[in-house]
Parts: sequence; structure tokens; C-alpha cells
Amino acid sequence: MNNNNIKEVPAKFWALFFSLYSTQYIGISFLSIVLILILRENGASLDKLSLIPLMSLPIAFKALWAPFIDKHLKTNTGHYRNWLLVAQFLMISCLFIISFVDPLHEFSLILLVIFIFSFMTATQDLALSGLICNIFDAKDRYLISSVKSGGSMFGNIIGGGVVLLLYPYIDWNGCMLFLSVILAITWLQVWFFNEYQYERKKNINERVDKDYWKSLFTIWKGKKRWLAFLIILPFGILPSYNLMSPALIDSGWSLPEIAILLKLFGSIISLIAIFLSSKVVKKLTRRRSLVYSTGLHSCCLLSFIPISIGYNSPMLVYSAFFLYYLSLPFVFISISTIIMDNVADALAPATAYNAQAAIGFIFGFIVVSLSFYLSQTWGYFIVTIGSILIAFLATLLATKAVK
Repeated sequence: MNNNNIKEVPAKFWALFFSLYSTQYIGISFLSIVLILILRENGASLDKLSLIPLMSLPIAFKALWAPFIDKHLKTNTGHYRNWLLVAQFLMISCLFIISFVDPLHEFSLILLVIFIFSFMTATQDLALSGLICNIFDAKDRYLISSVKSGGSMFGNIIGGGVVLLLYPYIDWNGCMLFLSVILAITWLQVWFFNEYQYERKKNINERVDKDYWKSLFTIWKGKKRWLAFLIILPFGILPSYNLMSPALIDSGWSLPEIAILLKLFGSIISLIAIFLSSKVVKKLTRRRSLVYSTGLHSCCLLSFIPISIGYNSPMLVYSAFFLYYLSLPFVFISISTIIMDNVADALAPATAYNAQAAIGFIFGFIVVSLSFYLSQTWGYFIVTIGSILIAFLATLLATKAVK
């Protein structure tokens, strides 16, 4: 499709993208985060809980099958849309099946289902990233990045907050069925979407362009510092935040109290921050937005130090998480926009996009798992301090990562 013939994307399809990003996080938020809280409250050790983040590793390595997504399942009704339909259907099936499994007594089976669900979530994300790169121009990339961040936060509110609050009343089975219904609604939205009507680029000629896998490597040409930044960042911004949940459990906070803090209060603050960041970040250069957002977030992480040594007053805890959730969207929107810039003219957009996004996921899941394991021996304080120092190092790298 010629750029001059692009039609405006109607509001209902902005709602579709918001729904897709929401459902992408709803299930995995509950299975990988809330499940940890449930099991911890029932006495599970930290080293056992460290296995749960590892089950989400398919999300980290999704770039490995991104070329397959870019190349196959093209029909006259769509391309990436078809992958979204398949992935969503299998995600719904996983949630339905897992609703009949007891997470407390069938832990190994739960881990297996989380692994499969993560693979489907990763496939959906690959298709979605390819779709948005084909549709949105440079001027719209901050906006779709904001929709992505907003959708993820809304997904966290539902999957990690609302469902956790419902858990004492509808139990595990009811929670999983509730999530299945939400994903089914999004599946229907995808069914009625015509991606070819809004494509920015022509379909790829398979007979000429066959080396999709090269995009996994060519995307890094001239971007070694950007790669270094993406590797270092998860070590700085993830451990301290992820350790706060078990730290609060250990200090006497209940599951409903943590659900309100992390998934309701936190996500609402993040949604407000996303609106603000979409106004502020677009006025800055890509480099400045990355440096300023990473530096601000690193400073905000300092507020977690008192919690890591046992201070748990509501005022202190809510203040710390307010700063965290207020600053985090600035980082995500800046990074997401730069990634889209880097793949604007890529032959295989899903591959090129996720070759970059996968770096954070690969090291992210490993870092979270490692932080639980190390905290069992060293304690929350040491790991928290170490991660914050690395966050400031990432800020220094950001000054050189983008031209």
C-alpha cells in the first residue's frame, strides 16, 4: 500500500490495540506475579518461587521465531491478524485448562502451563509488534508507545489487582475463567479487524526476500552501545521492585493490601504518568528523553531502600511506590519509541523489533529469578542496593546509546 493512500485509523481500532496490549499482560501478570504472592503466603520458599519467572523465558527468546511470524500465515484476510487469532485462542485454552489445576499441590503442572502460556503470549507480542510497525508513521510512534504502556498497566490492574482481590471469593477456578472471558472478548475484536486496509507498506515478496533471520543481527549494525544499554538496564530497574512484594509479605502485609498497592494504586499512577509522559517526551530528542527518564527512575528507586530493611509503614511504602510508578512509564515509552525508529524500514518488522525488545526480556527474567535466589542468602537490602547502583550505571550508558 502506498503511503499516500493510508487511511486514518478509527477510534475502535485504537481500542483494539489497547485491548491487545492489556490481554498480553493480564494473564502473565496473574500467573507470574500474583501466583508468587499466593504461594509465598502459603509458605513457599524463595528458591522455589524463583522457578516461576523462568517459565516466562519464551517471552524473552521470542525473537528466535519472529522470522517465522514475519514470513508465514499470510492470507487474503490478513497476516499478523491471523497470528493474533491463533495466539489468543491458545492463550484462552491455557487459562481454561489451568482453572482445574490446584496451584498449591500441582506446582510442576502449573509451571508447565505457565511456560506454554508464555510462549503464546510471546507469539501474540511478535504479531502485534509487526502489525504496529506496518501501520504507524514516525509522528504516531510516541502515541502507540503510550497506548502500549497504558494497555499494559490496565492489564496489570485487572490481572494483578482486581483478580487478586476477587481470589478470596471466587478462588483459583473462578479467577482463571474470568481471565478467559476477557481474552475471548479481545479475540472477537481481532476477528473484525482488516489489517490490509491500514498497512503502510506493501506485502513482502517471498520469492525475492527469504533471509528474514538476518534481521536478528543486522539490526545491531552501528548500535553496540544501544545493545549494551538494553543489557544493563534490567539489572538496574527490576530486582529492587520485584523484591518489594515478598519483603512486604514477610513484614506482615496481606495479599489484598499488596494487591491494592501494586496493581490498583500503582497502575492508576502509571496511567496518569503515561498521559503526562506522552506530552513531555515528544518535546524532547530521543537521546534526551532516554537519559532524563532513566536518570529520574534511578533516583526514584532509592525510596525502596527503607522497605528492604524492614520499614513498612503505609505512608513510606505508598510514597516509594508512587515515585516508582510515576517515573517508570517515561523509561518504557522512550525505549519503545527508539526501537520503532530502528525498525522503520526493516524488511521483517516483527523480527527487527523483537530482536531489540527481547534483550530486556531475556535478562529481565533471569535477573528477577536471580534476585529471589540471592535474597535468600544475602537478604533484600544487599540486592536492592546493588541493583540501584547498576541503574545509575545504565543512565551513564544512555548518554552514549542514542545519537
